[in-house]
Amino acid sequence: MNKKLLFLSVIIASVFLTGASCLNVGDTNKAITSGPAGMFVSTDKGETWSAISAFPTSQGVKNLNGYSVFGLIEDPEDPQGLYWLSREVGLFYSFDSGRSWKQSVSPLNVSLIRSLTINPKDNCDIYATNGRQVFKTLDCVRSWEEVFNEIRPSDSITAVAFDPFHTENIYIGESNGDLLKSTDSGKTWSVINNFGRGTYIRDLSFDTNREGIFFVATLKNGLFRSKDSGETWVNLSSKLAEYPGSLDFRRFLIYPSNAEEIYWISKYGILTSRNSGEDWEPVKLVTPPGSVDIYAFTVSRFNNKEMYYTATIDYKSSFYRSVDGGKTWETRKLPSKQLPTMLFSHPQNDGWLYLGYTIPPQD
Repeated sequence: MNKKLLFLSVIIASVFLTGASCLNVGDTNKAITSGPAGMFVSTDKGETWSAISAFPTSQGVKNLNGYSVFGLIEDPEDPQGLYWLSREVGLFYSFDSGRSWKQSVSPLNVSLIRSLTINPKDNCDIYATNGRQVFKTLDCVRSWEEVFNEIRPSDSITAVAFDPFHTENIYIGESNGDLLKSTDSGKTWSVINNFGRGTYIRDLSFDTNREGIFFVATLKNGLFRSKDSGETWVNLSSKLAEYPGSLDFRRFLIYPSNAEEIYWISKYGILTSRNSGEDWEPVKLVTPPGSVDIYAFTVSRFNNKEMYYTATIDYKSSFYRSVDGGKTWETRKLPSKQLPTMLFSHPQNDGWLYLGYTIPPQD
């Protein structure tokens, strides 16, 4: 992979980039949205945006701005490496910070890609799921092999994750509350916990700053934490439930450089904890708790007081940013009237933000 960072002029000249995301848009029959989807980038903290959905093919350069962004995953070894999980046409990847995109080979070139995880010690070792199967590549997505298949039609695979400290250990989360683990790089699997039938696992996340700290975020049943890589679990939902609507999950973020600093985004709003969920405090927003849907949120890698989110009411969205930990907020115009569902802060370039959109299904 090319390790050189692109200059700002290259990014803007080539049209922007595309982002772990969750969306529950409710009654989409009433959705009124317009404009491009795909990916955008800002190099000035959200002041201005440029589309970066270029897709070079043998027939010329096409555009991916008609496709939705379900997730954007960064390469842990290469700051230019990005993986776009689409809702409609599979997996795309970029090795130039989103300047251009390539589509995965079969079978991950169709439909929704629900989750993807990259080995932090070998960035060509990747696992991804389409909801029914988990696939593995050892050659940087040039080929895939199936390592797990969910045969129960009522259940689906919703998340995959590496243990960053023991990368032979891979985890799978399912819509039925099952948590599976492989200790041999995907050859065999076993159920190590069930969080309760009807508990939809939405996200699996390890704190890369402290070995053993592992979180399971669920769609409607709150957050669970392990401090021994999944051997035992603590339900953190009772403290979350003190905030109305907080069990209605939107997004979960672990701050990359501060151990035990986490953010929980829900129907309530934004909550943060500095001790892995033992205690929570709300981030004060311009919008009152529960009054807007926050689907996109991120924090600057260079300053954790610099936060960004999008607020949506009746499919109309605004962009908010704070540089003082939420004491004050500024608003800026978004580049499209589709639904903003992903924000991502670049790990090396201060002020660079990636913004992904979703097109709601229409009747």
